[in-house]
Amino acid sequence: MTGSGFGKLSTGRLLMVAAVIAIVSGVSVGLGVGYVIHYNAPTTRVFYMFDRSLPFDEMVWNIPHDNFLPDTITVNKGDHVLIHFADTEATPEGHTFDIDPPYTFNAIVYKNITQGGGIASTFSNVPSVTIGQSQNATITFNASWAGTFRYICHFHQPTMTGYLVVIG
Repeated sequence: MTGSGFGKLSTGRLLMVAAVIAIVSGVSVGLGVGYVIHYNAPTTRVFYMFDRSLPFDEMVWNIPHDNFLPDTITVNKGDHVLIHFADTEATPEGHTFDIDPPYTFNAIVYKNITQGGGIASTFSNVPSVTIGQSQNATITFNASWAGTFRYICHFHQPTMTGYLVVIG
């Protein structure tokens, strides 16, 4: 009866084969876990948001059907969020940006879209801000809670609704 193939290998070679197998296995598992669990360091996410009228003439309470553009914002938990929200319509109407609890934000409302007209008002730790025709607001907050949170314009419901999606 002949011995096994391993009996013909020296101890040094057996250790070398075992080390190569361990390294290949470790790399495979590490890459697999790294692919499934991917960490992104918190960063500042900047969004440009506009109001937009929907392309039909139906009126509700004599107010046009507007919506947010974009109507979904996706960030990672821990990110700092900066939204530039501008009223670009020629219609003399305002818009609100209201976000669901537990979120609040800081905001600066500028007198015009280019911010060249100066600051109209500032707000700290509020859930809502209103901008008028041709005004612009910068809205900032930290994405501290994971989940999906609604943001709306109270003047243009139900169509002017969007969602903040916080992955985390």
